[in-house]
Amino acid sequence: MEAFDLERCGNTTMSLACAQSAFDYVLAYVQEREQFGEELIDFQAVQLAIAEMKMKLDASRLLLYRAVINARGDLPSIAESSIAKCFANEMAREVTGKALQLMGGYGYSKAYPLEQKMRDAWGWGIAGGAIDVQKTNIAAALAGRRFNQRAK
Repeated sequence: MEAFDLERCGNTTMSLACAQSAFDYVLAYVQEREQFGEELIDFQAVQLAIAEMKMKLDASRLLLYRAVINARGDLPSIAESSIAKCFANEMAREVTGKALQLMGGYGYSKAYPLEQKMRDAWGWGIAGGAIDVQKTNIAAALAGRRFNQRAK
């Protein structure tokens, strides 16, 4: 079961890669696509979305780094690996969703890569223990005990 602590870091990496790829794609897109005679990046709402996406990507990367560096050659802790995975899974869903929205109808089309990235982001939130399972792991680590999740 301790190997799952390492697997959660791998899952975090995949979620982060998926979201980073979507971000990189949409950042280039909003600087090329024009609407009303201006590049999309010139609209404040687009600027805010881009900034929020970048902040969440960086925060996710730092949580992963913390889990790995604190392992010091051992397996990451259940708390830090669960926090990193949970945050990265939610972040990837949010970032790919915003990226798709910034592309409008093109984002939803299979002719562009965003729809696949969004589906992948949702998948990583299920693989290796769903987001809610990670939240239970986090609470258990904070309380210093495991919780019985079976119906009584």
